[in-house]
Amino acid sequence: MNTISCFIVEDDPQAYAYAASIIKAYGAINIIGYSDTIKEAAIQIKKLKPDFIVLDVFLTDGDAFEFLALFKNIEFRIIFTTSFAKYAIEAFKFSALDYLLKPYQEEDLISALDKVKHAIDNTNHQSQINTLLHNINNKDQSQKLILKNADAIHVVDIQNILFAKSDNNYTTFVITNSKDILISKPLKSFENKLNGHNFFRVHQSFLINLAQISSFDKRHDEVILKQHHNIPVAQSRKKNLMDYIDQLF
Repeated sequence: MNTISCFIVEDDPQAYAYAASIIKAYGAINIIGYSDTIKEAAIQIKKLKPDFIVLDVFLTDGDAFEFLALFKNIEFRIIFTTSFAKYAIEAFKFSALDYLLKPYQEEDLISALDKVKHAIDNTNHQSQINTLLHNINNKDQSQKLILKNADAIHVVDIQNILFAKSDNNYTTFVITNSKDILISKPLKSFENKLNGHNFFRVHQSFLINLAQISSFDKRHDEVILKQHHNIPVAQSRKKNLMDYIDQLF
């Protein structure tokens, strides 16, 4: 296995020592640099060109998003670490980027390193970084969601998702005025991300965007979405759906 290179950006000496010890023990990773400021880190990373970095979100001279703005193109993978900022954590989830919530366990960083190792040779994640920055800078507007499959990395406006349909361990996203997107992940993994953004699991197989509802067919217990999609509503979820709609509208 080829050795990959790492740079650590961290202003807490103990946190740096902890991360460095885990990375060194992991093997096949060479730590080629370290900085505790975003300005110095940007200079060194542009010069050293590491395969990936471990980046603390908040540093003494700024934050990770100011740091990312210093690069025209992001050619390295990133493992974010953070102690707080819930909105930032939500943005990482939507961007499909790795983040560790401090204090993290050794196995958490090892899991992130495994992902980095397998992703180094894949398509660069500039689109994921752009999605993260959009979500951070537009917290009160429509968020974007990264959907990755074998064909492409899709960046989707959440408000344009009509519904998601489960098919065992696969999920199909139906998007307004666009082709369906099939993802090899179960619906449950997306339900957790989208629950706080006006999405509701009306059926074991369906997660819908409440903002896309046109009407509710009481006779057939179906919710009618825009573009004429009829979605079944489970009896066990009907009352919760009605209550949820009442709260929103």
